[in-house]
Amino acid sequence: MKEIRMRATSLYVIIWGAVGAMAGAKAAAEAVVTSDVYENLVTDRDGKNVPVTFSRVGAVGHFTRGVTPVVDGVKLPAQVDVHRKAPDGSVRHALVSFVLPALPAGGKVHIDWLNEPPPEPPPFRWEFAPDRLSPKLLLTTEAGRVLISDAGKILAGKWAVSERVKVIHDGPVMKELELHDVPVDADGQNDRELDVYWRLRAFTGAKSVRVDVVVERTKDRVKGVKVPVQYKFKSVELLAGDKSLYREGPFDHLDQTRYRILVWTDGVLENIHRRPNYEYWVQGRFFPRYRWTKAMTGDDVERTYTTPTADRPALRRSQGILENGMIHRHMPGTGGRWEMNPYPSWIPAYLMSGAAGLYRAILHADGNGAGAFYVHVRQRGCPGYNVFTVSQPSLDRGYRIELYTLPDGTRNPVQPDHAHAPSLGYLSYLLTGDRFYAEELSFWASFQMGEWPHRGLNWQGMDRAFAWSLRQVTDAAYILPETDSLQPYFVAGINKCMDEMTEKLVQSGRRVHSPPEGGWKVSGRYNWVNATQCSSWQYAWVVWSLGNAADKGFDKARSVRDWAAEYIVGLYTSADEFTAPDGKVYRYDPKDAMPYSTATQLLETRLETKDGQKDVRVIRKLRDLENYGEMWYYTKLNEDNAWSQATGGPPEPDAQGHWPLRENGWGHGFAWDVSRQQQTRQYGWHRYGAWVALVTALEADVPKAREAWQIMVPLAGTQGEYDMEMVPRDGQ
Repeated sequence: MKEIRMRATSLYVIIWGAVGAMAGAKAAAEAVVTSDVYENLVTDRDGKNVPVTFSRVGAVGHFTRGVTPVVDGVKLPAQVDVHRKAPDGSVRHALVSFVLPALPAGGKVHIDWLNEPPPEPPPFRWEFAPDRLSPKLLLTTEAGRVLISDAGKILAGKWAVSERVKVIHDGPVMKELELHDVPVDADGQNDRELDVYWRLRAFTGAKSVRVDVVVERTKDRVKGVKVPVQYKFKSVELLAGDKSLYREGPFDHLDQTRYRILVWTDGVLENIHRRPNYEYWVQGRFFPRYRWTKAMTGDDVERTYTTPTADRPALRRSQGILENGMIHRHMPGTGGRWEMNPYPSWIPAYLMSGAAGLYRAILHADGNGAGAFYVHVRQRGCPGYNVFTVSQPSLDRGYRIELYTLPDGTRNPVQPDHAHAPSLGYLSYLLTGDRFYAEELSFWASFQMGEWPHRGLNWQGMDRAFAWSLRQVTDAAYILPETDSLQPYFVAGINKCMDEMTEKLVQSGRRVHSPPEGGWKVSGRYNWVNATQCSSWQYAWVVWSLGNAADKGFDKARSVRDWAAEYIVGLYTSADEFTAPDGKVYRYDPKDAMPYSTATQLLETRLETKDGQKDVRVIRKLRDLENYGEMWYYTKLNEDNAWSQATGGPPEPDAQGHWPLRENGWGHGFAWDVSRQQQTRQYGWHRYGAWVALVTALEADVPKAREAWQIMVPLAGTQGEYDMEMVPRDGQ
């Protein structure tokens, strides 16, 4: 059995001895890789000799020799735990633990980061007796049964590796253990539904221990074996000895959900707002560049994202369990929402403003908010949504819990999906380095890879479901630790997807790069009469997501990104002409580049009547549309003749079988309102869709991207989505 070292030294030796040895070690300004300014959220007391752990990300080639924190010009001794390296061996992500000499109440700490090995810290000093550490979790069911998870009993007085204990970190500044437990009742019977993961983090010279306890219902699903959807509890309470550290209840713990409780056994050592250097993150390709389209203060951002509303009561608390927070409860819901962007709007709003309240809300969203959705299954001991059985047909239908109704007749509070899924776990993992957020990132990536209907990355429709799935999987593959069991799976899934897209798209020889699959009847929208349709605004999000994959080192994505981007560029720049059956010549008007749908394939159809109801039936596909003028013409034809069951129709073609056009119908910035039977001003979704695609095209130097950008910007207006907009990294 390997036991974590317990060597005693004095705190005086740790701090003053180390600082004295470095009295002349000043950081040269030119050697600073990046700097961060962190805010102490504790306002009622100063901190002296405060041990801390910071998550440090590095751009490719930056931290090649090591990571050294510098405060007030002094290089501090540090423990650096590298979690992920770039292909060139430089540090992509690490946890850096050290002792801050001073932490002023409500003040700020400026840290410069150097590319060099840090001074070695003195040996770890135990300030508490490990054999007296006894955190315990009590879960009381609705029926009064008490389930207990006793971390102290598992530790047995030693911070040591065993069958149920793993060492996560073992250094001179910070040590962390992970304990896996199954709670038991008073009769010693294991609970069949729950698992408890304890993560205990101790710091040198500190009495208080950081306790991170995760309660999960993540059992691997067995087809045909029924499990209760609900598990009702009166309360959950976390104790340290006889002291109650956290209590909440009542609550329902649904199948495939989990939550975390984060406390300190003897008082919070530090509560630091770990605000990143956004400019450095942009240059390092961790996130895109955004800017405000109107002046926004931190208070404005706080009011927008953290003010409680009827739909978001969870924002009143910092870690309310099994609450979705600011994530939309019903992801397949319709309408514009703040999470439906390449990254949900709360992420760029935070990165630009540094609003501390939003920081806390994001940690909740990526943690207990994400955990409240039923995507959490541990298979073969790792976070993953049945990813090892994805070859099974209709993988998840036999496993899924009821989506809408619980056994007591209430509505399921949250529902995940693909087309509306925000980025979850990624930002908070970069901010904190906590394993809990890495797991959420992994759970959601494996859900996008493994949950029906995908079985891999479903790229054929080139829609937002693919865009957001690819983003989630890309970010997981990029930043998860090298030891993560699913990280190679995510990498392989992306490369397989890019190989398929290269073969079927890039090498297809098609002149107009529209998607290979499309619909011609759209739920909630009007139906078309003789063409499939592509949501070009969703396709634009795919372009961005492919660019994100290329930015994060997936070289196979580059040619696919460029191929797809050329489609959006062409909607604004193509000079194609098409002589239609009516003898007129049509070109694609850039005003119409972003309608709800564009025509991509021509179909042979016929009009049928059944039970008094007219309908259009597809006979066969005729051809892909390979001319932008032809695309514009058939988009107009189908918009002008669009119909729905509610409005009646469809209209009749003429005697020669041609569908008529309306002079005052769709096109040139206008649309035909079927229900009102009149022309209306069309809302072109230039900013909602094309904007991010053209940012990607500009950065990739796609031909005519600059011309398309200059045409698009005046059409897009100035408001921005949530008063912000993505811009190229060079600031144009």
